[in-house]
Amino acid sequence: MGTQIVASVLSDELATLAQRVRESMVQVQAGPRGMGSGVIWSVGEPDGTGEADARIITNAHVVAAARAQTLTIRLADRRELTATVAAVDAEHDLALLNTRASGLRAAEIGDSSALRVGELVLAVGNPWGREGAVTVGVVEARTPADPDLELEPAEDNAQGEQPERDPRRAWGQWQPRRIELIQADIRLYPGNSGGPLADATGRVVGINAMVGGGLGFAIPSRTVQQFLTEADGSAQPFVLGVQILTVPLPGALRQRFGVQQETAPMIAAVEAGSAGDQAGLLIGDVLLAVDGVAVRAAEHLGRLLNRAGMREQPRTLTIVRAGEQQTLIVNPATAAAA
Repeated sequence: MGTQIVASVLSDELATLAQRVRESMVQVQAGPRGMGSGVIWSVGEPDGTGEADARIITNAHVVAAARAQTLTIRLADRRELTATVAAVDAEHDLALLNTRASGLRAAEIGDSSALRVGELVLAVGNPWGREGAVTVGVVEARTPADPDLELEPAEDNAQGEQPERDPRRAWGQWQPRRIELIQADIRLYPGNSGGPLADATGRVVGINAMVGGGLGFAIPSRTVQQFLTEADGSAQPFVLGVQILTVPLPGALRQRFGVQQETAPMIAAVEAGSAGDQAGLLIGDVLLAVDGVAVRAAEHLGRLLNRAGMREQPRTLTIVRAGEQQTLIVNPATAAAA
């Protein structure tokens, strides 16, 4: 009996949690059909009429499938609103929609970097147009996708129902290999795209995007926050002023310095007077890490330097020069002036 009571309490708590997450979710539509999901990320102060500006996050491939600058979104209370595409980051499969209405509820946003492997998560979305469907699983990893893993839309559901359009076309051709993703043992289907991945307290820690190898993949909430910062244009980009190439790391070097990554950026050119120049970077330096975080590729460096909340702080660069590991400090003031 005790086990049954515990199970009943957990079931009730999960249902309550899912309902709270649903209230901050929207269905993104194109014409009469649902194309995907979205999360009400933030809501401004209401005016005298009770209306407020709201920002909605969804996937870039959802917006691309709609092929329109203005979309229709359906709220949890069944109201339909018009939303405008304000920004798109195809590399991270994120899109920002702006809308305005009364009674909107923003999601509670969690810190994706605090997620632990094995932690319970739930996905809420609109698979095949079924609004507010919930699936539950656990976090498997927080790493880039395996380069050998084929990422693709989920297969048709068990009932054999499918929309008229090809879900693979709506899913898009986004194939991330070097950006961090939340990988969870959770079922996602076309229509879950752009919807929230929430932790056990109902905080949104990711935006669901795709599937592969039996796992669901979500864009971390910290990546979304950085995307919004860049969309606002309120932060000066942190630019080193160097040209870099991604090169393989010899096994002997990796073993000597205890690094795991198989590749890293190498400095190919340094602009005179730039932040990288003033920090002491030289042609031929191999950049292993920024603030202790491994850098595996040239395109990874910019994201590490421009992480939300970090652009105003000096950064520590770990490099290999002439076979020796060194540490350099780069100042954001010199980066802004470059």
